[in-house]
Amino acid sequence: MSTSAKPDELGLRERKRRTTRTSVVAVARRLTLEHGFSGFTIERLCDEVGISRRTFFNYFPSKEDAVLGHPDESPAEELLAAFAASGRSSTPVPLLDALTTLFVEFGARMGISREEYESMSAVLHREPHLMARMFAQAESKSQVLTELIASREGLPPDHPRARVATFVLGGIARRSMDEFFTEGNDLTYAQIFGRNVDALRSLFTTPDPTASQNEETA
Repeated sequence: MSTSAKPDELGLRERKRRTTRTSVVAVARRLTLEHGFSGFTIERLCDEVGISRRTFFNYFPSKEDAVLGHPDESPAEELLAAFAASGRSSTPVPLLDALTTLFVEFGARMGISREEYESMSAVLHREPHLMARMFAQAESKSQVLTELIASREGLPPDHPRARVATFVLGGIARRSMDEFFTEGNDLTYAQIFGRNVDALRSLFTTPDPTASQNEETA
């Protein structure tokens, strides 16, 4: 007899796991804003969420990670595989286009709400030392992407082109997220990201001198 869980049971288990994780992050941030990062213990956090200390460490390795709410999974393997494959097709997708698609998909899967975004911003404003931890988390993921870009383009693992591509697109992603959560915004994240990438393209596109002449004579 098989002891494996049924698909619906796995779905329920995953939903429960996500709910618990979301609760831990929300309470950790609330306690940080109310008492400061050093003003509460993991035990108090666990009591308010209604979980054991052992359960807490099944989700997060530290209190810092709970407050930051770092993703507990790696980027979707199918997205990374599709990105890599897009450079090996009979008509390879240009790197910037492929990275745009990848980052838009990353953004679509983040599932962060305006409330969560604003609470994270407030936490970092109150406890700026947490930014070092956040940057360290981002750096490890950036290195994975840099190596993937280098592999896709047939470059050495730490080639400047791959590093710059990661740095620039990562910066656009962060800026696009800020714009997406700006009060009154009615554009999707994909639209904002695409607009910012178009601005990047324009920096390196030679202007057509006839365009301005045509505008003047129109």
